[in-house]
This record gives sequence, C-alpha cells and structure tokens, in this order.
Amino acid sequence: MSRKCSICNHDRRQEIEHALLRGESNRAVAQRFTVARGAVARHLKHVSAALTQARKLREIEDGKSILIQLRELKIQAENLRVRADRAGDYRSALVAVREMTRLVELEARLTGELNERAETRILNFTLDAETARRMTETFLARHLGGNPT
Repeated sequence: MSRKCSICNHDRRQEIEHALLRGESNRAVAQRFTVARGAVARHLKHVSAALTQARKLREIEDGKSILIQLRELKIQAENLRVRADRAGDYRSALVAVREMTRLVELEARLTGELNERAETRILNFTLDAETARRMTETFLARHLGGNPT
C-alpha cells in the first residue's frame, strides 16, 4: 500500500500549487512551506498535467485580459477624440486618433494579425561567361552612358 502524498494532505496545498504555477523552484517552495523538497517533486509528478493545464489557462486568461484592457483604452481614446472634435480642439482630436492607431497596431501584433517579419528571397542562377559579359556591358552602357560592344 502506497503512502498518501504529504503535499496533497498539506493544509496549505493550494498555496503550494500556486507557488509552483508561478514557476517557483521546488527548493524555494519546500523552504517556504517547510516541506521536503522530494515531497514537492513527487507531488509535481502526479499533478503535473493538472498544473500544466492550469498554467495554460492562466496564460490564456492573462492574454484575454490584456486584449480587454486594450479595447477599453481604444474606447476611451475614441470618446476623447469625439469630445475634442465637438469642442473644435483638432490638435487633441488628432492626438486621440494617433493613440487609437497605436492601440489598433498593438492589438494586431498581439493577436497575430500583423506580421512584421522581414522576408528575404534569394534567387540563385548560373550564367556562362559570354552571357555575364553581355549583361555587364548592357548594364554599364545604360548606367554609365557608354555603348555596348
């Protein structure tokens, strides 16, 4: 008969698991909660799938939270633009439009709608000596004003 996990039976189990979810080391968790480091490691083995899933859900929620905050800021910027426009303060309205543009761009980056990766395409081809000579002469004639021979 196997022993019950001392962390699963610990009074502060939830705090221990939250610390592990935050990425704290086994050693730090063991010291803080005065449990054996081996117990923390064993606990992680049998709950790692659940903790991993919880971590992923937390990351998703954090991402949603950021997008929600961005959308709220866009609404505030639009409200400020409308108020400035009504007051005839076109300078402030323009500042609000610039801010909205920046927020839209940031949201597009975060959601993957905007891809700014530079793309380089390389084309390799081989020329025989005669063709290379003719191309060089043509290029020089066009760009330096000489006559191709």
